Amino acid sequence: MSNQSTQRAINWIPVLLIALAAILLRVYALDRLPPGLFGDEAVEGLDALDVLAGNFAIWFHAHLGREPIYVYLVALAYAAFGITPLATRLPAIIAGLLTIPAAFFLTREWAMQHYSRERATRLALLATALLAISFWHVQMTRDAHRDTLLPLVEALGYWLLWRALRTGSWKTYASAGAVLGLAIYTYSPGRFVPVFVVLFFAVELLVRNQPLSKLAIAALAAIVVMLPLGIYFAQNPVQFSRRFESVSILDAESPPAALAASVAGNLAQFVVPDAGYQSKHYNLPGKPVFDLFIAPWFLAGLVVAITRWKRPEYRFLLLWFAVMLVPAFLTADMIPKAVRALGVVPGVFIFPALAMDWAADFRFQISDFRFRFLRMATVSLIALSFAGSAVWTAYDYFVTWANMPELPLAFDADMTEVAELIQRQPSDQPIYISSQVYRPPTLMLLGRHVPTTRYLERATRIKEFDATSALVSSARHSDALYVWVREQTPPAVWLARLAPHAVPRDEGTYFATIRLGALASPQQRVDLAFNPLLKLVGYSRYSDEPRGIALYWQVNELPPDREDLQAALSLADARGALVTQDKHKFGVPPLEWAIGDTIVEWYALDLPETATQFSIELKRGALWWQSPALILK
Repeated sequence: MSNQSTQRAINWIPVLLIALAAILLRVYALDRLPPGLFGDEAVEGLDALDVLAGNFAIWFHAHLGREPIYVYLVALAYAAFGITPLATRLPAIIAGLLTIPAAFFLTREWAMQHYSRERATRLALLATALLAISFWHVQMTRDAHRDTLLPLVEALGYWLLWRALRTGSWKTYASAGAVLGLAIYTYSPGRFVPVFVVLFFAVELLVRNQPLSKLAIAALAAIVVMLPLGIYFAQNPVQFSRRFESVSILDAESPPAALAASVAGNLAQFVVPDAGYQSKHYNLPGKPVFDLFIAPWFLAGLVVAITRWKRPEYRFLLLWFAVMLVPAFLTADMIPKAVRALGVVPGVFIFPALAMDWAADFRFQISDFRFRFLRMATVSLIALSFAGSAVWTAYDYFVTWANMPELPLAFDADMTEVAELIQRQPSDQPIYISSQVYRPPTLMLLGRHVPTTRYLERATRIKEFDATSALVSSARHSDALYVWVREQTPPAVWLARLAPHAVPRDEGTYFATIRLGALASPQQRVDLAFNPLLKLVGYSRYSDEPRGIALYWQVNELPPDREDLQAALSLADARGALVTQDKHKFGVPPLEWAIGDTIVEWYALDLPETATQFSIELKRGALWWQSPALILK
């Protein structure tokens, strides 16, 4: 092999190592990490189901509003691979992986404004390697979040922009503008991308006083791309500011103090141990963006960039970092808010790369034999920093974070498991589910395949209720399967009293199933319709422990909306004086009712001998119904 071929092969070694690290960290164990699919991820999928149903939109209203690109990509993944957690995350995984080479091309093009191609390539490899082993980017890539698209769009757009500035090609200017225009369709901080670009070139016009006429081509292309969503926001201004207003520092008691705290916290998250993002969904709580191996390089790189601020490429880098942190600075709901700061990627990784490049270049210029060990020490320190950080990232993600006891439930592993149970049942199997959260997004997506626009429609085959205070028996289906999720199960005594024929079936990690069988008949039958929705058909009194009363209802009419029903049971003495009372939300939400269903709800309360009568109060919104007094037998 010739020396040239050998050198060419050697040059590929860092590229292959970076690619291997990036792929392994982002793809390994995707079938189990993250576990389940938590609500914010599931909402993207619910909107994607709307797209598959033919409901195309440029803005999706669920969860304070969502940009469209990720939703459409998830819809494509569902069409190709089915509705699964992995398909929901697939666009983020692909976007995260593509950001790695995009970061290389951006950094090299950016550096070629000042350095030779060889040195620019070295700097680009350093920055790309830092991004590849970043815990922050690994975590975001493996979750189903639309924000992962923003760094990819920025990397491609800025690469084309710097290439256009170098070559003067109007086609490249147009391409840069079009790509950067897509930023507002990725994630809300993407709206700051045009702000940053305009600010940068405004500064350049002031500092350099050079005409940048071809920028008009890029600006025009960006405007054309942004126009559809811009028109939508002009027609629906509430949607533009809705998400920001929900977490804004302007709502704090002292906005200046809130801003100062937010700025300090969001800057600290980059290097200060235990000061990182606290959300277990997006981070190992407290872990900073740069670990102790890379943080010194990052700080040194900031100094390098600041000392070179007179060069346009460094002004670009510093302004990028500052402007794209503004969305995080303006957020008050959680400090720091790393997810809102993701727009600094991949540029933020150029800072430590600058310091490493400076150190390597400085040492390589020393030719005196007495200082050769310093050259070797510098290269060894850089290699150690990469190796240590990569191992730290892998350990923190696949061991520390993965083994957090609360992680599975944080990612709705319980709802994911129940959804898998539902998908294993026959398509006509009636199912009643008792869970802590009503209509959780994960269950609605993976178990029921319900798009956002049908989220609040009346339930048919799969219904939900609170089994800790009620049971429901279908008038049409005697073979329904009942699913208790975690602790949302009827107390054993009440289940034995009201469903004596219940038969346990399957059990999972987070659920148990039963066949309820016929409900026990009420001890006392009545026929009382004191409201248009429910008729009281009986009750049972239990004087043994645990004491209480069970009320038997029959559904007569379906309410027109989802407004919950509040119920109160009052016991009185012979003179009508109140003895005791119990109130709770009706255990079966109105959207789960069907005409003819029997609903039994129980009140665990003391039954004094002085209590001789009872009455029931039902309230639904502004409507209120009071039953007459009934003799307590």
